[in-house]
Amino acid sequence: MPASTPKHDQNQDRQPDRLRLREKIGYLCQDGSMELYLQFMGLYLLVFYTDVCGIPPSLAGTLVLVCTIWNAVNDPLVGWLVDNLRFKGGEKIRPILKYMTLPSALFVILLFWMPALEPAQAFAYGLVMYCVMDSFMTFLGIPYVSLPSVLTDKADERVSLGTFASLGASLGAIIASACAVLLMRAFGGVDAAGNILNQQAGFRGAAIVLMVIFALCQFFMYVVGRERVRPQHTGKQRVGFFKAFGILLTERNFMMIVGYNIFWTFSLSASLNTVAYYGKYVLYTPGAEGILAPILIGMAVLVLPFVRLINRKARRRGLLVTAATAMLVSRVPLLIAPTSFVAAAVAAGLMGIAMGCSVVAINTNLNEAIEITEWRRGLRLEGTVNALRGLFLKLVTAVIGFALGQAMAWGGYIAPTETVLAPTQNETTQFVFTFFFAYFPLITAVGMLIFALLNPTDRDAAAMRAAKAEASCENEGMK
Repeated sequence: MPASTPKHDQNQDRQPDRLRLREKIGYLCQDGSMELYLQFMGLYLLVFYTDVCGIPPSLAGTLVLVCTIWNAVNDPLVGWLVDNLRFKGGEKIRPILKYMTLPSALFVILLFWMPALEPAQAFAYGLVMYCVMDSFMTFLGIPYVSLPSVLTDKADERVSLGTFASLGASLGAIIASACAVLLMRAFGGVDAAGNILNQQAGFRGAAIVLMVIFALCQFFMYVVGRERVRPQHTGKQRVGFFKAFGILLTERNFMMIVGYNIFWTFSLSASLNTVAYYGKYVLYTPGAEGILAPILIGMAVLVLPFVRLINRKARRRGLLVTAATAMLVSRVPLLIAPTSFVAAAVAAGLMGIAMGCSVVAINTNLNEAIEITEWRRGLRLEGTVNALRGLFLKLVTAVIGFALGQAMAWGGYIAPTETVLAPTQNETTQFVFTFFFAYFPLITAVGMLIFALLNPTDRDAAAMRAAKAEASCENEGMK
C-alpha cells in the first residue's frame, strides 16, 4: 500500500517553480558530457588495450571483467551513501558535480597515458587506473540519472528534460566518435590509407581534449542548477543498505525499465565495442566509426521533435515499443549485406531512432519510478536507484567486453604493428565482428520489446497522481 500522507506543511503548498532554460541547457551539457565519456570508453577502450598497449584480446577482455568486481562493490555503497547523507543546504545530488568532476577527468587521462609496458604490467596499470577512475565516475553517475527527480516534480518538465538529455547525449556521442577520430589523427598523424601512425600519441591527445570538455560541462550544470524537490518526509532519512535494495527489487516499475535498459545496453555496447574493428576489417574502411556514429546521432537528434508527440499520444510504453521496434529493424540491412558500407549507414540511422526514443524513455521512466516508490514506501531512493541500475549496466558492459575479447582470441585476431597498420584478418575473426555488430543486437532488441510491453509505469503514475490530488483536496478542506 502507498505510504500514509505526511502531515500538512504549508511549504508543500508552494509548487516548485518551472525550470529555467539555462538549467535545461545545463542538464543537456551534463548528460552530454557523461555520454561523451561512456561513448569514448565504449568505442576505444578495448581497441586501446589490444592495439596500443599490446595486451592480448583474451587478457584485455578479462581486464574489463575483473574491473566489474570493483564496480559491483562501489556502485551499491555509493548509492546507499547518497541516499543517507545531505550536503549543506539540504541538497543531495548537485554538489556531487563540484567535488567529483576533476578527479574523474584526471584519472581518465591517466588511464590513456599508459607508458610502454609489458602485457602483464600493462594489465596491472590498466586495472589500477580503471578502478580508481570508476570510483569517482560512480558518484557522477548519480546526477547523470537522478537530477530530473530533484530539479522538478512536474511530469511535463521531466519529459522536457528528457528531450534535452537526448539532445545532449547525441552531441556527446558525436564528439566522442567523429571528433575523437579527428583528434587522434591530428595528434597521431595518418598514412595514405587513413590509418593512425602513432596511436599512443593520438589517444593521449584525444583524452586530454575530451576530458576538458567533460569537466567544463559538469561544472556548468553545477553552477546553473537548483534542487527544488526534497523528500516528502522532512526528518533525516535513514534506510538500511539491504532494505533499500530489497525495496527496489520488488518494485515492478523500476525492474521493468531496468530490464529494458539492460537489453538496450547489450545492443548499444556490442555495437560500440565492435564498430572500430568492424569498419576496419569487415567494411575495409579505417575510421568508419567516425562516419557511422554521426549518422546514428544525427538521426537521434532528428527524431527528438517527435519524441514528445509519441510520449503524449502513446505514453511511456508506446515510446519504449517504438524504440525497440526501430532497434529490431536496424539490423535487417546488415543481415542482407554485412560487408556493405551503405547497409551499415542505414543501420546506423535506424538505430539512431531507437537511441533518441530510448534515452528520453529511460530517463522519464526512472524518475517516475523514484516518485512511485516514494509514494508507496515513503522513501526517496535516487542514489540506490542509480546504483542498482549502474551495477546491472556495468555488468552488461563487462560481459560484452569479456566475450568480445575471448571471441577475438578464439578467432585468431592479429593486432596492428608499427609496420603493418591494418593486418588482414581471417574469416573466423571477421565473423566474430559481424556477429557482435549485426546478429547479437538483433537478439537483444527482442528483449527490449518484451520489457517495453510489460512496463506498468503509465498506469501506476496515473494512480499516484490521482491519490496525491485527492490528498491535496482533503488538506485544503481541513484549513
